[in-house]
Parts: sequence; structure tokens; C-alpha cells
Amino acid sequence: MSWGGLLALAIAVRAIVEVAARKAAPGAPSRGPAGAWSTPVTIVLVPIAIPLAIGLAAGQLWCALLLAPLAPLIAPWLVARHAIIPLGLPRAAYYVALLSDWTWRADRRGGAALAAAWALCRARRPDPAAEAWISERLEGAGQRDDAGRGGGGAAPAAPAAPAEPLRGAGVAAGAMLAAYRDDVDGARALFASVAGLDERACPREARRIAAGWLAADAAARGDWAAVVERAADGGGRATALLGAAAARLLGEPAAPGALELWLRWLAAPRRRATLPLVRRALAAGDGAPRPGPEEPEPCAARVAEGDLWSRAVLLHATLLLRPRGKVSGDDLRRLGGAWDAALEDERAQAELRERALSLGASGAQAALGPLARAVEEDLAAALRAARVPLAAWDDLGATIGRTRRRLRDELLSEVEIACDALRRRVDERRELPALSEWREWTALRAQYEAAAELVGAEFRRLAFPKLHADVCHAAVWLFNTRKERAIGNAMFRWLLAEAEALEDSRLAGLQRANVACGV
Repeated sequence: MSWGGLLALAIAVRAIVEVAARKAAPGAPSRGPAGAWSTPVTIVLVPIAIPLAIGLAAGQLWCALLLAPLAPLIAPWLVARHAIIPLGLPRAAYYVALLSDWTWRADRRGGAALAAAWALCRARRPDPAAEAWISERLEGAGQRDDAGRGGGGAAPAAPAAPAEPLRGAGVAAGAMLAAYRDDVDGARALFASVAGLDERACPREARRIAAGWLAADAAARGDWAAVVERAADGGGRATALLGAAAARLLGEPAAPGALELWLRWLAAPRRRATLPLVRRALAAGDGAPRPGPEEPEPCAARVAEGDLWSRAVLLHATLLLRPRGKVSGDDLRRLGGAWDAALEDERAQAELRERALSLGASGAQAALGPLARAVEEDLAAALRAARVPLAAWDDLGATIGRTRRRLRDELLSEVEIACDALRRRVDERRELPALSEWREWTALRAQYEAAAELVGAEFRRLAFPKLHADVCHAAVWLFNTRKERAIGNAMFRWLLAEAEALEDSRLAGLQRANVACGV
């Protein structure tokens, strides 16, 4: 029998062992314990591989022919990661990574899907068939053996459950597929959510890959502070290099020196691609970061002294014309103060009364009311677009205060609508694939957290009771009914952290009990 035939036979034997284990414990996830596969491989094949490796090192090239089919069995993830994924072979990456008991443990199928999605991202040309093939395995197209059995002939068959629950590697695989589809925001949210899963349900390699992708994404956007933060979470040699370069670009006191940076570059992969970044970081020097170009003075500075209305209008126009990322808290406070001064100016009030009388209006307030509301709407829209946190723009001015209340009410209403939609779907038992369930939850959580950052702790105190009731209801359904214990547990853990942050002892006690149920 050829070595290729032996490899195929080994994979078939692995499948038979797994099916037997499932029949012995129906409903239990395939955990891939070391004793079921990795230990026999270690005991039988490693002693064979060692003399072959010694012979190869001694110059016996024929040993490579014998080692080649053993490598995917002895070190499947090493082969998939460094040989198959760079070649862009999704199906081969899936089946070889499926043998990685030591790497993926209880999430072998999620790890295999992650390897396949990663290989798809490295492929030279788009492959819709491979994309659909990976999606089917990731979203649970494979069903349990006993699904749909036992029902009466006239009764419609119930939806079959996925073969395995969603875990950390499966979430990372979904993120990698989103990146392949150019859904960068979705990929970023899914990769970031990997850290929220319990360590027992998330293999370390999935966390490492997620941290590495997020660090590379932050570097591509020039968000060097985020790169340093991601590098602190681990992520491998490439992430460590990005973190060191980012620290130098930020001018941090603890930034590595030139020699350490070059050593990190030599140890990291893809040295040709990262060389320009290393040179840029070296050019930044060991001191403080170079000052950027000075911002031009606002056009309102050219307004005549004492012309409060013109100053407010020109500042308003300047704010609306600025790019989204260039709006700062100082801009918002300056504009709010300008409108406060203009709306409260006695001379402006008198001019408005005279003009209102000439137009037959009831008074100055009839004109000021709509104007003030339009100003608040524009300020609220600018805040939402620029995502300026409350601490950067809040003050005691009347215009800013009204804007904050308006924005708080809008965001509160939107979060409540999203919570109602989630609860209604759960009550109606409208199931989504596990990854889609997780994406819905991460989107709701991101909406809540972004709103809290914009309008502060008051929003959290108002929104959390509603959010807690509906999200806990969904998490219990996922945990108990759908057996998606990993993602249900992650939702419980987030609710617990938020309840503790808001010092709600009753809800915190409830979530401690839920978290204690495990994964």
C-alpha cells in the first residue's frame, strides 16, 4: 500500500473511532481527547519518525519520502499552519487540522473550519464553492445521526441540531470568513468577541490568531495604541513585532531599542512586508513622537468682534464640513458655547423680536425653538458619527446639556427596540445558526457599549435592566434548549461584569449562579 493510501486509511480509522465514541455517548460533543487519537499516534508513529528524521539530517534524502506522509499525523496543525494554509488549500487544511487533538481539544471542527477559512483568505483567486463548503460546516449543516428520527409520519420533522456547539475556534472561523468577504467591521467584532469566551471553550490557538488579526488590522488603520494593547494579549511573533514598532511610534518610555526591534523583526515571519514599518519605527527615535501638522484656525476666528451669531454659524459650518475622524471634544464644546452665547444675547433677542413682528410671527421664541432643535440634532449626529466619548465633550452649557439628553433618549430607544426584537424571536423559537446567534448578541452588546461611551453612566443605569432581562432570557434558551453552552456562558459572564460595574447586587448574584453552570 502506498503512503498516500496509509494516510487515507489513518483518517478513515480516526473517523470510525469518533463515530464509535458518539454512539457510546450520544449527544456529547466530540472532544478529541488525547487518549483517543494523539496518544496512539505518539506511541506508534513518533518512534518511527525519529530515526527517519535523524537519517534525513545525515543526508539520507530517501527518508523525506517516508517522513512526508507521517508529518500530518504526528504534527497536523504544524503542517496545516505552515504548509497547507499558505498554499491556499481550504479542504486540505480542514481535514489535516481536524486531526489536531492537542491544539483544538474540544473544538476540533471549529479549528478545522478556522484553518479552512484562513487558507481561503490566502488563496490566489476567489473560490465561492469552497466558501459555501466552509460555511456549511461552520453553521452546522452536518446534523446529528439521530436528528429527525422517532417522529410520526404526518408530523413535520423538527429542525435538526448542529453536530457540535459553537466554541471559540468556530467564532474565529466565522470572523475569518467575514474578512474573506470584505466585511472588515464584522470580522473585527467577531475576532474581538473571542476574548469574551471562557478559556475552557476557547482553544489558546484561536485566541492567538484573533489577537494577531486584530493587531494587524489596527496597524493597517494606524491605531498604534490599539496595536500595543493587542500585543499585550499575545498573538505570536508577528504581533510582538507590531507591538514593539507601535510603542516606538507612540514614543512610549518603555519602547524597545533599535537592537531589540531588529531582533524581533528577524524572529517574525513575513520580514519583507514588515521591513518598511520597522524602518519607520526606527526613524521615529527613542523620544516623544514627532508633532503633527498644526490645525488651521477655525474660520469663525475671522468674524468681527462681538458678532455672536456669525461666529456660531461659521463654527457650525466648520464642524459639519470636517471629516468624521477630525471632530474633537474641544470642537463640540466650542460650538456649544458659541450657540449658548448667541441664543442668550440680548441684542440678538431684540433683533429677532423686531424681525418676528415684521413677519407677523408670534415672537422671538417661535424662531429660536426650531433653530435650537436643529442645532441639537446636528450636534447629536456629529457625536454619533465621530464617536466622541462623553468625557471629551461634556460641559455645563445649555446647548450641550440638551444635546446630551436628546442623544441619550435616541440611543436608549434604539437599544430597547433591539432588545425587544431579540426577546420576540426567542419567544417565537425562531432559531438562527449558532454563529448568527452570536453575531446578533455581539452587535447588541457593541450598540450598548458605544451608546454608554457616548452619553455616560446614566445611560447604563437606564438601559441595563431592560437589556439584562432580554439577554438573560436569550442566553438561558441558548444554554438549556439549544445546548450552546459556550456562547450562553459568555453572555452570562458579560451580564455579570456589567451588573457588578453598576453595583446591582441582585442581578450580579443571579448571573454568578448562571456562570457557575459552566460551559
